[in-house]
Amino acid sequence: MKLLRIFLVLSLIGFCSSQDSQSDISDVSDIKDAENPIEVKEINWTSALGKSPEEYVSTWNTVVNDISSDEQTVTFFSIIPDEVKWTSADKDELVYKWGDASNEDNVFILNLYIENDNVRSVQFFAPTTNDPTTTQQTKLFLLIVITLSDDQLDKDGRENILAGLGMYEEISDPNGYGGILVFNEIEYVLEPLVAGNRLVGINFFSKLILN
Repeated sequence: MKLLRIFLVLSLIGFCSSQDSQSDISDVSDIKDAENPIEVKEINWTSALGKSPEEYVSTWNTVVNDISSDEQTVTFFSIIPDEVKWTSADKDELVYKWGDASNEDNVFILNLYIENDNVRSVQFFAPTTNDPTTTQQTKLFLLIVITLSDDQLDKDGRENILAGLGMYEEISDPNGYGGILVFNEIEYVLEPLVAGNRLVGINFFSKLILN
């Protein structure tokens, strides 16, 4: 069980619902706003990759609830267990979606790949737009996925994963975006989705490579 000290803005985020939000969410464990007071909270969690789907979903919601005390934020980022669906009768893949189905620019998709009743790998889809709110949401989603993958990583470690995958690089050819990184026996992949030479979305993978 890892103990994480979280710096949490008391009146955290309208960015889930406000298109005007400019707050910079740098990490699950470091959410700051110079104009608001900061309190210190502690979160207890263990890596959920390699655990049952039920435990993965429960851990996800634990992290989300402890990141924020803002009801809209918690509602947006949380997973409703009853809405996690099997994609086929084989029961080897679960899917969950966030956002407005009528607006493809704000739909996020989580796929959990199941082996022997455990989550062995995760795929997360995020759209790419010029909207700063969606960009911030995407980054926080990816950091949550990394948090659930490896409880040994601290703030800098999680950021290093994203940086090592090329998330922050400026490139002229969107097909060259992303990369592959293996750390602590977990493989991370950032994959571009390109249409008409335009980056329209990204797939982020986290895979347990232990037998």
